[in-house]
Amino acid sequence: MSAMKLLAAMILTAGMLSAVHVVFAADPDPLQDFCIADIAAGPVSNGFPCKLPALASTEDFAFSGLAEAADPSRVATNGTATLAFVREWPALNTQGLSLIRLDINPGGIISPHTHNLATEILFVLEGEMYTGFVTNNFGNDPTISNKVYAKIVKKGEAFIFPRGLLHFQLNKGKVLASSLNVLNSQNPGIQLMPSALFGSGIDREMLETSFFMNATQVAALETIFQQ
Repeated sequence: MSAMKLLAAMILTAGMLSAVHVVFAADPDPLQDFCIADIAAGPVSNGFPCKLPALASTEDFAFSGLAEAADPSRVATNGTATLAFVREWPALNTQGLSLIRLDINPGGIISPHTHNLATEILFVLEGEMYTGFVTNNFGNDPTISNKVYAKIVKKGEAFIFPRGLLHFQLNKGKVLASSLNVLNSQNPGIQLMPSALFGSGIDREMLETSFFMNATQVAALETIFQQ
């Protein structure tokens, strides 16, 4: 094979591999009817090993952990997120879905956060929430750079958060607000911005300069979020 033909073959192969990578950017399709996660075995490259199908029961496919509202007053933000990811509900393994229930007292919040591995849809069960997301600072379209899309969403209404974008919830009403949220990954990832910034051990000088704060102010926030 000539050098030019070899180069062309290499470029074609690289392109094909790149295309495959794009196709599998989200959770892969399952190759069997179900794969109940063997959580005790620990995660592998993309999920958990399967429990033997013959050992599965009907109860594996049912989940009651989201049936009741949590008590938001037990946390400082007055807002709780109850997870139904693969670790909580092993039947989600390889299915590409997970759930979150939010319960927020009046004036409470779910801090700004991201799910880097999933798109999310919020459906309000009770009350109302001010919720939305912020676009990338340097996205494909500069006309919507760092733009917020937010509104009050009421009972029976829904809102979508594009994958990976910063989003938030605030109960501006007078009663408990609850929602059921669906995400298109068994393990969507959660990064809460306040704890990521002030609870992870980032050098204080970096935080002081970024947020125009002094050392005392940064230390006060670190005391809260490093617990």
